[in-house]
Amino acid sequence: MFNKIKTTILALIAITSFNSASAMEHNHSMSHQPTGVVIHDPWVRSAPPNAPMLGLFMQISNNTNATVKLLSAYAKGYQRVELHRTTNQDGLMKMTKQEFMPINANGGLSLKPGSWHIMLIGPNTVPKEGEVVMITLKFDNGTTQMVHAVVRKGKIMIDHNHHAH
Repeated sequence: MFNKIKTTILALIAITSFNSASAMEHNHSMSHQPTGVVIHDPWVRSAPPNAPMLGLFMQISNNTNATVKLLSAYAKGYQRVELHRTTNQDGLMKMTKQEFMPINANGGLSLKPGSWHIMLIGPNTVPKEGEVVMITLKFDNGTTQMVHAVVRKGKIMIDHNHHAH
């Protein structure tokens, strides 16, 4: 009789523990929406050892109800770091320095080749493929974020639909 009660109690404890853990896991996964500004997939395009500058790319999500501006970026070992945007002007691709990058409320901004990007200018040494570059991003909402960008090969984006005439 004692063994039957003991077995029943242990079974109830096990079922209760499993249900609690399952509920906690379910609640955690359901409510775990990142808040604030979140950086995804930061990377630096690999370049030859004598490259005068490197491109930095990433996805930025703004999970707030207000537009946020990326004001600046800093990386140790570079003469300067600039915010840039490439645009097509009369069939020519033109890269222009930007004062800031807007990230819409509850939206995002894609930093990618041929579009918005960050230029790492005048590297002391060009990082090799697989190495990590640490960059600090500063936003107008008073926050800063340290980003660890992996150096990897990237395709150069060429828009074949806009030819110069």
